[in-house]
Amino acid sequence: MNDAIDSILSELKSAKMGLGIDELTKKLGIDKKQITLALTTLMSEGRIMQKQELENDKYMIKPAITDDSEPSGLSDMNGCPCFHCLRISKCGIRQPDSPAECSELEEWMGADIR
Repeated sequence: MNDAIDSILSELKSAKMGLGIDELTKKLGIDKKQITLALTTLMSEGRIMQKQELENDKYMIKPAITDDSEPSGLSDMNGCPCFHCLRISKCGIRQPDSPAECSELEEWMGADIR
C-alpha cells in the first residue's frame, strides 16, 4: 500500500490541476480499488484534498501552510464580487451560475496577482 501511496503522491505533485481516479489508474497501472483506498487514507491524513468538477472528482496535494504566513481574514476578501452578486443564491457547482465560470470573480482574483 505504501508504494501505491508514494506513486499517487508523486503523480499528484506533478499534476497542477489534480487527477481523477480513472486518470491515476491509467497512469500508474494500479487497481482502482487500491487507488481509492490510498486516496481515502491520504485524505484522512490531510495530505491531499478532493475537488469536485462537474461530473468528476479530482484529487490534489494540499497546499503547505507555513508558520511565517500571515493569517487570512475577511480583509483578504475586500472587493470580492460575490458579496454583492445578485445571482449568489443560484451560484455553485452544478448550478446555473458557477464561480468557475464567473468573469467578475476571475477578474477580481487576477487583479491581486498583477
